[in-house]
Order: sequence, then C-alpha cells, then structure tokens
Amino acid sequence: MLGEGGTSDHNDTVDIVFQSVQKTKEITNDDGKKEYIQVMDDLALWCKTLSVASNKLSQVIYEMMEFMRIGLSAEKYMSKERAAVWRETTLGIVESIKKSLDSKSSESIRNKDNAQGTLIDKINKNSVEKIYTMKDTAKRGIFDSILQKEAEDNS
Repeated sequence: MLGEGGTSDHNDTVDIVFQSVQKTKEITNDDGKKEYIQVMDDLALWCKTLSVASNKLSQVIYEMMEFMRIGLSAEKYMSKERAAVWRETTLGIVESIKKSLDSKSSESIRNKDNAQGTLIDKINKNSVEKIYTMKDTAKRGIFDSILQKEAEDNS
C-alpha cells in the first residue's frame, strides 16, 4: 500500500503527531489587533519523540521544566546581573538534561528475549525490510537464472 513519498499509514502518523504538538499563540498585528495562530511546540515534539523505557521520564521532564521556569523568572527576584548569570546557568543545565535524555533515547537494547528499538529504528524499519526483500529477490533471480541456464544446457 505505497503512495508517492511513503505509506499512507506513515503519512497519517506524521500528521497526527504534528497536529498534537500545535499550540495557539497570540500575536499583535501592526494595527494593534490581536490574532491567534497555530505554531508547533518544539518541546512537545521533543517529548513525544523520546523513547526512554522508564516510568520516571515524565517526572524528570516536569522537574526540568520547573527548573527552567525558575531560571527564566530570576529577574523578578534578584538584580539583573545576577539574574542573567542564573538564567544562563539554569538554561545550560536544562540543555544538558535534554542532551542526556536524547542520548538515552538513542540507545538500542536487545537481548535474546526482548528488543527496544530507537525512533530511528522505527522510522527505518520499512526501508530496511524492503532492502532485504529486494536483496533476497535479486539473489533468487540470479540463482534461478543460473539453474534455468544449466537446465537449458542439459536439455
């Protein structure tokens, strides 16, 4: 069931993911009118694409976001110079947490009983299966043509 550019199931899944990470943003036009537009929430997309097998992932992300919120609101509670340093420090720590979750998410775990793939594994699954199928078909085709040629030679 292939369409142009991929399977329809794949396209539907991508559409659902992108629709689920939309948020409404209020903007003010040049004439002062408020307008509401839909924009993609990068953080929500990042959260949806993580693949970490832990029941604590949501708690880690919640604590990370609260820590970032405190860092961003520092100017309300301290001098601008100290607040700028605190903001940069907290944002750096948040970035480190995000990178560590990304690296954990890119680990593949496989043993004789179980397999936990990564997002890249899931995306590439169809193309890998198709490559193997084509290779098998090509091998069979060559083998069949050799046998057929030998059969013709023996006749």
